[in-house]
Amino acid sequence: MSLEILIDLALGGLTGAALGALHMFWLWRSAARLGPDGAGALALVGGAILRLAAVLAGFAGLMALAGQPAAALIAALAGFTAVRILAVRRAREE
Repeated sequence: MSLEILIDLALGGLTGAALGALHMFWLWRSAARLGPDGAGALALVGGAILRLAAVLAGFAGLMALAGQPAAALIAALAGFTAVRILAVRRAREE
């Protein structure tokens, strides 16, 4: 495995983990603002669109910077998924 691929894998994993953490933080904040009667549902939907746009822009930026975009994207998806799994486990423990 070449050094370029290893760098792309590391960059992808870190980028995916950072985007996953940002996504989950914003989701948690949006859900916390949701009222018991459904007040704030429109803000939750708007926030979902913004979260999706931010994550997709981050993945697109990563692919533009990486020498091996496919490897970087796979690592980013793995990092994103790992953060999501940890966040869900943590939320279930509380």
